[in-house]
Amino acid sequence: MIMNTKSAGFSLIELMVTVAIIGILAAVSLPMYQDYMATARIGVLQDNIQTIRLLQDGRRQSRGEYAEGSYIPGGSSTLTTNLGWSPRTDADLISYVVVCAVDGAKAGECARTSGYTVTATHADAPSEPVARTYTP
Repeated sequence: MIMNTKSAGFSLIELMVTVAIIGILAAVSLPMYQDYMATARIGVLQDNIQTIRLLQDGRRQSRGEYAEGSYIPGGSSTLTTNLGWSPRTDADLISYVVVCAVDGAKAGECARTSGYTVTATHADAPSEPVARTYTP
């Protein structure tokens, strides 16, 4: 007596090939995704640093000084009070610090002839801060 049954599942070989293909796709796409995220993170940092620079230039023209300050997500922001700047969204956990390049200025201000440094640090990559120095 010959039984004629039809299998309704996948064989072990078919499942192993499928898992191998998914593994290869993941191995190729994960580094590409991480590079994309790093590039996007740096783009956000540089965009906000550029905005701070433009606001600093406006403050120098109107008041004759630069403003020191910092912005820490979820905390206080002296950049908001001194410069009128805050990021568009708190979704990116980025800290910004503006420091005078020349000592001797009053607290919270830099002299017109001094420069300043803006340092931005992302919470996802605290060991890789982005810093820009501006001198008039």
